[in-house]
Amino acid sequence: TAIAGFFTFTFTPDAGQCGVETTMDIEVTDEIVPTFVQIGPLCQNSTAPDLPLISLEGITGVWTPATINTAVAGFFTFTFTPDAGQCGVETTMEIEVTDEIVPTFAQIGPLCQNSTAPDLPLISLEGITGIWTPATINTAVAGFFTFTFTPDAGQCGVETTMEIEVTDEIVPTFVQIGPLCQNSTAPDLPLISLEGITGSWTPATINTTVAGTFTFTFTPDAGQCGVETTMEIEVTDEIVPTFTQIGPLCQNSTAPDLPLISLEGITGVWTPATINTTVAGNR
Repeated sequence: TAIAGFFTFTFTPDAGQCGVETTMDIEVTDEIVPTFVQIGPLCQNSTAPDLPLISLEGITGVWTPATINTAVAGFFTFTFTPDAGQCGVETTMEIEVTDEIVPTFAQIGPLCQNSTAPDLPLISLEGITGIWTPATINTAVAGFFTFTFTPDAGQCGVETTMEIEVTDEIVPTFVQIGPLCQNSTAPDLPLISLEGITGSWTPATINTTVAGTFTFTFTPDAGQCGVETTMEIEVTDEIVPTFTQIGPLCQNSTAPDLPLISLEGITGVWTPATINTTVAGNR
């Protein structure tokens, strides 16, 4: 049987039996190597398919080992042994079990409360596609929120999470300016709040030429979680200090001190600082 083909065998009877010579044709068929649709690669810890018990040529048999274990990644050899009487020969299939892939993403946040949130990425840095639960980021409430990414099937990706922080809005505060005197030199409006929030003012400068109460709006620069706030600054009318009239005084009399506080409570100094009564006249 070493060679396949049709072979003729001749039977010659022993003498004295009245038998005549005859022949038999015997066929030796080719060995059949069973073939199968390749299985895998399979994802680690995925549900493995059954090994097929019938080859594409119709050869039946058994596998060793009999089932596929996907708990461990690697290359594994499975041997198919045909049932007897089919001219099938033993063959093998190598099946790959690939490592699980943990999808990774660029971290999102922290995000400012009530800011416009970015979309959650539907493709990981490894190219794994999937969906998020919840599907969108809500910045209406401050806190830490967990988002779960579930990979689409057939990519060996495993479920993963991202924790995103939504930070509280910051109301910038400032040292109160004023009241300011009309026509005085106004200080600059501070461009950095006590919390370290930078921004700009509208209007940008204080005008003291007109008395009254004026509202200035501070708009924080982007990306600081600061919210718009206002400061009211009062510009007060000019006050002309008044005093109780002194005199007339007698020449060479003892003069009173000049008052250092006006009737309106304005403090200050006089020039000259004292009254000299040694000379008559108006001073």
